[in-house]
Amino acid sequence: MRLQNTNSLKNLIAQLIKEEGLEEGLQHAQIYALWDELLGVTVAKNTRKKYIQGRTLFVYLNSSVVRNQLFMMRQDIIEQLNKKMGKEIINALELH
Repeated sequence: MRLQNTNSLKNLIAQLIKEEGLEEGLQHAQIYALWDELLGVTVAKNTRKKYIQGRTLFVYLNSSVVRNQLFMMRQDIIEQLNKKMGKEIINALELH
């Protein structure tokens, strides 16, 4: 038997995350994981550091070849990341 005033666990967790101000940090962690997932093993191995400042994703790479390839695809990468997130989180990608 289920009580009428109960919330689903998903709703309670979402409410707690919002109240504690953890939403942005969790979104950033999801973006970092998606970077590796969407771009594959080669890019993940050549990624040294990634962080988000404002709405810009900064990525530091070990390989200039990989960096140049990603530079040509940056708008598509931004679109794919935002699509997977379900909303626009990133609007620029800086490759270093």
